Amino acid sequence: MKNIALILAGGRGKRFWPHSRFNKPKQFLATPGGNIMLRDTFERLLPYFNPEDIYIATIEDLFQPIREIIPEIDILNYIIEPVGKDTAASMALAALLITHYRGKDINIAIFPIDHYIPEKEKFYQLLDSSFQAVLRYNKPVIVGIEPKRKEPRYGYICAATQPDHFRQMNLYPINLFKEKPDFHWIEQYSKKNQLFWNSAIYIFPASMILTFIEKYMPALDNAIKEIALSIGTLSKSEVIKTQFRKIDSISFEYGILEKVNDLLVIKGDLIWEDIGSWQAMERFIPHDAQGNIVQGEYIGLDTRNCIIINDKGLTVTIGLSNLVIINDGPIQLIFPKNREGDIKKIINQMARNERFKKYI
Repeated sequence: MKNIALILAGGRGKRFWPHSRFNKPKQFLATPGGNIMLRDTFERLLPYFNPEDIYIATIEDLFQPIREIIPEIDILNYIIEPVGKDTAASMALAALLITHYRGKDINIAIFPIDHYIPEKEKFYQLLDSSFQAVLRYNKPVIVGIEPKRKEPRYGYICAATQPDHFRQMNLYPINLFKEKPDFHWIEQYSKKNQLFWNSAIYIFPASMILTFIEKYMPALDNAIKEIALSIGTLSKSEVIKTQFRKIDSISFEYGILEKVNDLLVIKGDLIWEDIGSWQAMERFIPHDAQGNIVQGEYIGLDTRNCIIINDKGLTVTIGLSNLVIINDGPIQLIFPKNREGDIKKIINQMARNERFKKYI
């Protein structure tokens, strides 16, 4: 059984807007260690996977810049989408093409780019256990992280009672997967369930991805089957473009994981953080005496527990608390910390207005 890595690198990083924009998405932003996010992810995987077994899924607009960042990856190992249609479509297309060219007897480990995982040896041991579990039980495995706080920006996994034969591998059956629940849901379910954060690291038998797409996402399945018919023909690229224009943007979590009832979670006993949002900075950058995180020229009075990022001029605040304040030159973004999830909504609203599209 061959183990393959798939890096999902097609998103625009809307949670990091306006620093992450169309011409500089989050893939090219720096991690807390100073490396580029995408490069950091690739280098983390490289000791475990051979370069020929690492694939990158991205969109046409980002293909060339990504190739410059990761020249080690062969051009044939890129899964190129004409436009971004979220992770369900990205993973379905990748599973189709990888199984076509590499065979169906493959496990695929899927990795986002916006993770901070400093304990590499523990990470490799976790991958070993995850692949062993997939091989032994022929079920998909999700890497779960024990929650450190109530975090509605993450997916949550409700683990079932752990059978004795799962204990050695830190495995649990999954009772329920819930993508980005509210605080009330987290509070209620934490009383009766062992919860894990969804790390969005998935280890799947490759063909099972397509099986789930067929069962739970028929419109996407139809598109993938049309693309499959075009493989090996001169029309393949055009067929992919046509089919991607038709399908909806749906994440793998909403489209598949919330519906499947035969998954396993493996406890990720290591340091892990999602670094793809403004609030993630609070866990890496020192605070001042008032609890503020400040980058750039700033002066304030009675301002507490704010994230203040200023790339141009001077930012001045009076009597504010628990806000995120971003000055990105032509764009100023201000919002309460608990409304970070609404950044995507305002970007989508801007995308419908010709006056504001240039700022996305």
